[in-house]
Amino acid sequence: MTAPTIRRERLLGWGVGVGAVGLASLVLGYVLDPRQALTSYLTAFAAGLALALAALCLVMISHVLTAKWFVVLRRLTESIAATVPLFAVLFLPLLLRPSELYPWLRPISSLPEELRDSVAKKLVYLNLPGFVVRAVIYFAVFIVLAELLRHWSLRRDRDPSADVARRQTVLSAAGLPVFAFALTFAVFDWLMSLTPWWYSTIYGVIYFAAGFLGLLALLAPLALYVERQGAIPAHHAADHYHSLGNLTLTFVVFWLYVAFAQLLVIWIGNEPHEITWLYPRLDTSWAVLGVILVLGMFAIPFLLLLWRDFKRAPSRLATLGVWLVIMLYLEIFWLVTPSVYPAGLHASWTDLAAIAFVGGAMLAVAAWRQRGHPLVALNDPQLPESLAFEGNEWEG
Repeated sequence: MTAPTIRRERLLGWGVGVGAVGLASLVLGYVLDPRQALTSYLTAFAAGLALALAALCLVMISHVLTAKWFVVLRRLTESIAATVPLFAVLFLPLLLRPSELYPWLRPISSLPEELRDSVAKKLVYLNLPGFVVRAVIYFAVFIVLAELLRHWSLRRDRDPSADVARRQTVLSAAGLPVFAFALTFAVFDWLMSLTPWWYSTIYGVIYFAAGFLGLLALLAPLALYVERQGAIPAHHAADHYHSLGNLTLTFVVFWLYVAFAQLLVIWIGNEPHEITWLYPRLDTSWAVLGVILVLGMFAIPFLLLLWRDFKRAPSRLATLGVWLVIMLYLEIFWLVTPSVYPAGLHASWTDLAAIAFVGGAMLAVAAWRQRGHPLVALNDPQLPESLAFEGNEWEG
């Protein structure tokens, strides 16, 4: 079997071009309205990072579980995870004027009187030096895990005799708990602290669930592309899509479960500091976006993915995948923007500029780092079993 071809230079060019236009527009937006531009940028940054970290997590899980069916899709997932170092660089613009986003960086006297005491108690943790140091630690964890796993995977491409499977499994098993803690506290720092008088222990899980669902959705159109490049035999491709669709259905349900769990606890508790986060999202025009998310991220994909023939139709699953990636962005938008603009639904042209910049940068980096490497791990000893996978014998 030979490696399928891909026009990586074209993808690299598209990524650079789109990213450059997005960056120029975002810079203009920052000059005109720094707060709006930084809000848009944080939203796009968080959405892109959710995909990259979910890809890293999925790669680690596949190594720990020895998921043979997934081997044919693992290199694609590694390519998305290869963009993790990019986000360490993309994090820097958030430090330009962080007080525009994070109330705990402003004078306590500028906050409503009833919130000052709550925020003051958290300033031992919520301060700029700690914020930066913790970010360095988070990215160090993410980058080390992503780069080591990718390095060993590519090493086997060059040397078929390289015994890297055990290293990948051990690192993944040891790294998953560390990854989980780093992800959770990173989300606490970068997103939850936008409303510092509020907290939720499940907030990191909600972010993870949305990102993992978005990643599984993104793999569907990517898998279709790889199939058309000849990496997956047509007579077995439907079984891979079926399994991917089943995983996507699982996380559609899981996302709703964790989101509803948080809503239920806040609703029942009816505590003033908790309602301050929920109120703008339910009692203003932001509620419209909440309804869209319930329909677009749960109801519609749930009904479609119950249909077995839908999951085995590559083009249909790929279309749903694109839809769910859009829903992922709207979910992050719903988590971030009402904390900055609580009065009602608020959108700006800088949102599109930020998407173009972050999305273009991700595409360019993924294409650049994938140059010279096959789209599938050709020397993986489990690849023949993955290509011959027939999930329909045990799946409904």
